[in-house]
Amino acid sequence: MHLASFVLSLVLILVCAVSAVMDFTHNADVVATMERFGLPARFEMIAGLVKSAAALGLVAGLFASSHHGRGFPTTLVAWCLVAYFAVAAIFHVRAHDAAKETAPAIGLLLVSLALAVTASVG
Repeated sequence: MHLASFVLSLVLILVCAVSAVMDFTHNADVVATMERFGLPARFEMIAGLVKSAAALGLVAGLFASSHHGRGFPTTLVAWCLVAYFAVAAIFHVRAHDAAKETAPAIGLLLVSLALAVTASVG
C-alpha cells in the first residue's frame, strides 16, 4: 500500500468512527441536520452503521494490503464512501446549506476519491 493510501485510510477511519459515534449518541448537530434534510430519526442509526462498516472495512483493507499486497478492500470501501459523501453533498445543496455546512461533505468526497484512486493503482 502506498503511503498516500495509508494516510488517507487513517483519516477516513478516524472521521467515520467519530461521525458514527455522533450518529449513535444522537448529537444535537446531527439531529438538526437530519431534520433539515427531512430525514426520519432512524436515519441517524443507519448512517452510523454505514460509517462504522466503512471504518471497519478500511481497517480490514490495511491488514489485507500489508499481508497480501492487495488494495481491493480499501478500493471497494473508498468507492462506497465516494457515493456516500456525494449523496451527503447533494442533500446539503438541496437544503440550501451554507458553504461551511457543505464543505465537509465535499472535502470527504474528495478524500474518498483520492483514496479510491491511490488504492486501485497500488
